[in-house]
Amino acid sequence: MNILNALGADSSLWLIGLAFGLAVLLIVTALASLLAKRDQSLQRRLRQLSGQSEAPREAGKTLKVQLKRVLFRLLNNLAKPAKPRQNWQENDLRAKLLQAGFHSPTAVNTFLGVKVAMLIAAPILLLISPLPDRLGNLQMILALVGSATLGFFTPQLILERRISSRRKAITRELPDVLDLLVISVEAGLGLDQAIRRVSQEVKLSCPVLGGEFTLLSLELRAGIPRQMALKNLARRCGVEGVGGLVTMLIQADRFGVSVGRSLRVHSDSVRTQRRQQMEEAAAKIPLKLLFPVLFMIFPAIMVVMAGPAVIRVSQNLMH
Repeated sequence: MNILNALGADSSLWLIGLAFGLAVLLIVTALASLLAKRDQSLQRRLRQLSGQSEAPREAGKTLKVQLKRVLFRLLNNLAKPAKPRQNWQENDLRAKLLQAGFHSPTAVNTFLGVKVAMLIAAPILLLISPLPDRLGNLQMILALVGSATLGFFTPQLILERRISSRRKAITRELPDVLDLLVISVEAGLGLDQAIRRVSQEVKLSCPVLGGEFTLLSLELRAGIPRQMALKNLARRCGVEGVGGLVTMLIQADRFGVSVGRSLRVHSDSVRTQRRQQMEEAAAKIPLKLLFPVLFMIFPAIMVVMAGPAVIRVSQNLMH
């Protein structure tokens, strides 16, 4: 017996479709709220200069704020069953979200709410698809369990992939940012002013690490102690090179060592490490090309070179 027939009449399908639509809307809005970065003050200033009316935009903004509040409330309710029981688990998840670039205080609840919403939406999508008509009861149960598991762990996989891509970008951008930081400090700027200057200069060329340096500069200007702000930078980046930079700066500040000289030595070591990594990657290229050449290119060459001889020999044998 089909599971859809056991659910009831058309009213059940309408309820399933409505629940699926709400789940999809919830997920899309939550992801958009996490990824969107808009400078509203600048947009408001541009509208004032252009003479546009603010009343319709303010009304739309109020409606959007109310909708976000409702969605965040729903996400908080959905996140309660998936809330970690241990504080260290929640702190670990918050650290991963920071390394992925999500700095909102509500990022943990939003992420857990998205996971639970995906857990509900994936089986509903499977139920309203034509696939249940082709499956038996046992196969359908396994498909429902598999789709729910896939939906629940998909946000985690996306998060891990985003963390990996950001770490690679930070590792690639670190030598250039360090060189500019060394030049700024050796030119006579203090460390705080040099960090602020570097964050302004590398916004376009190094967007990921430049954004982290901007947050570091804002924390320093807000009165957070330098040591704590630097540790927050290392925690947000999660890269060994940035951790070494933070440790070096803290030790130089604690023992009174010249920051410019320490930065110069650390920058040279980072450059040397990057060059060694590139040489290592270049040395691996022949080994990586061996299997494509052996199994794809070499057979085609053999067919072209030995094919006519094989055909001629076979014809002679047939005669």
